[in-house]
Amino acid sequence: MSLKIVQAQNYVVYDVKPDDTPQSIAQANNISLDLLLKYNPDLKNTKAIGQQKIVIPKAESKNFGFLRYRVKTKETLYSISKSFNLSIADIKAFNPNLYDRELQAGEVLKLPAYKLPEEYQKIDFNQSIKNSNFSAFKHIVLPGEKKADIASKYGMSIKAFDSLNQNIIEVQTGQLVKVIPSYSAEEENSNLDILAIDLQYYEVPRHQTLYSLTKEFKVSEDIIYKLNPIVRREGLKAGMIIKLPKQITEITENKIINLENYVQNYNEKKLALFLPFSLDQFKKDSVSVEPQTVIKKNKLFSISLDIYQGVKWAIDYAKSKGIYTDLKIFDTKKDALVLESILTANDLNDRDAIIGPITNSNVELLSKHNSTRNIPVFIPISKSQNASSFVFNTLPKQNLKTETLITYIDSTFTDQTQLVFIIDSASKETYDKYKYTFPNARFFKVDKPFVEKDALKELLNSEKDNMVILETDQIGVSESVINHLYSLNKSQDEDIAGYNIKLLTSDRNEAFGEVINNAALCALSFTYVSTSKNEVLESNDFIQNFIKEYGYAPNKYVTRAFDMTYDILLRLAYDGDLKDPKTLKLYTEYTENRFSYNQAFMEDVYHNQGLYIIKYNKDFDVEILN
Repeated sequence: MSLKIVQAQNYVVYDVKPDDTPQSIAQANNISLDLLLKYNPDLKNTKAIGQQKIVIPKAESKNFGFLRYRVKTKETLYSISKSFNLSIADIKAFNPNLYDRELQAGEVLKLPAYKLPEEYQKIDFNQSIKNSNFSAFKHIVLPGEKKADIASKYGMSIKAFDSLNQNIIEVQTGQLVKVIPSYSAEEENSNLDILAIDLQYYEVPRHQTLYSLTKEFKVSEDIIYKLNPIVRREGLKAGMIIKLPKQITEITENKIINLENYVQNYNEKKLALFLPFSLDQFKKDSVSVEPQTVIKKNKLFSISLDIYQGVKWAIDYAKSKGIYTDLKIFDTKKDALVLESILTANDLNDRDAIIGPITNSNVELLSKHNSTRNIPVFIPISKSQNASSFVFNTLPKQNLKTETLITYIDSTFTDQTQLVFIIDSASKETYDKYKYTFPNARFFKVDKPFVEKDALKELLNSEKDNMVILETDQIGVSESVINHLYSLNKSQDEDIAGYNIKLLTSDRNEAFGEVINNAALCALSFTYVSTSKNEVLESNDFIQNFIKEYGYAPNKYVTRAFDMTYDILLRLAYDGDLKDPKTLKLYTEYTENRFSYNQAFMEDVYHNQGLYIIKYNKDFDVEILN
């Protein structure tokens, strides 16, 4: 059976005269006033008709009604007339304002439509569609059906229905709308791991191929198949309406970005991992000691396992977002000759990024081999200064930490602040930088393994707020300074004259380790620059799932490897590669680490700029200041 939206020319167009009223027009044409108003609903709310064009039906039809349709950008009267099987004259007749002006995008048209005749109203013309395996169909709206009814019938959400029928405001009986029959249970289960993808619906044009589709939407064939099982079964066909990942516009925000919201490149990511596992030491004929003994003696092996674990967790986590990864793993054995043979025997040109090695000598060797390939190489835990281009130091440089603290000090100190710098001989470059920036501050160069209390008192000012910056890598120096400042701090005994003291450092190294009194650090509002926020007790899905799996929290190496790898995969999923400076500068944050890569002037190496300023509060809480 063929249904038409309107029966052509079942009406005449009438030019209203100055003295006409709805009643006089109805009487003159031998039709009821109700019928005239049914075809011209705008007359109901108009006292004076005025000169306009209206429609006068030739005969009464009980099945007549209107479809409201919103005009899309670039649509024309011709294209709408073809879509709804109407003539241009039909459209103008029921939208008389179009006689005097052009069609405008966004305006709502009244399109004439006829309901199904009485004898057909109980027949479900769509039963064969519900039972079909094809990807997309047109549904005939039945009497009394609403959007929710149709969506439910085909296992679709209202959002999915509206996405397919973007310009239809309300459905009308007899109207044709686009639908996608629900997948079988087996197909739904096959897609459970990619439900997090933000989707759009796409109608396949003529001559579109699967290859051109993957290039246009930056998506792999595998993702297309998973989202649209019918494409795997029957191939891509013109007219199919398929699901595809939604495309994202360029990020312009200058703040911490959640790249999970900007995933748009679903091609498989290809990574290589270089770590010194030295697995040959566990061969039965090579050692006579227990594996646990080998593990305890070989610290690099333990670190390598932690990094590997973090990388694998990141890959699995990314998979839940629809990002698939091919990972190649190489055991460098901490041996340059072994690394040389690996690089000679393996073609890495298809890799999007390399993670590792973790020793500087192997990093420099890898970078030399990589000089013509320009594959991004990410160093997880060490730093390289001499490597060639596309080497990424994921740990920020110390001079950046110093500059960050200088910026913080400059923004907080006032005329009522006394700056005091205590710096040991191992930090000459740091000393010079502070001296140049704050020439009026008080400086103390440490030349002993400790600092005496009287020497500290001479540096402090009892009438000002003392901001003491301690830069040292000696435990004796840090312990003596912190204990003396703690005892001199006014908050310890209000009855005894003391000093207002705040302690800061740009490098919280092992000298500020477990021997330091945390109560003293809290009392002194200890503030420091850090590459991670591992001291800030926070949790997320990764940490919770890790604890659920192993019964303990991930250590700093596992967490850093997870954050770094997940960031790499998300940047690839946003931009497709890791060579655009704008993409590399995007500021991101994960479990404990921040990332933003920049290439300094006259340097080949990229450096991570992501740092934290962390402060101990007096209530034993830890606060992030930036």
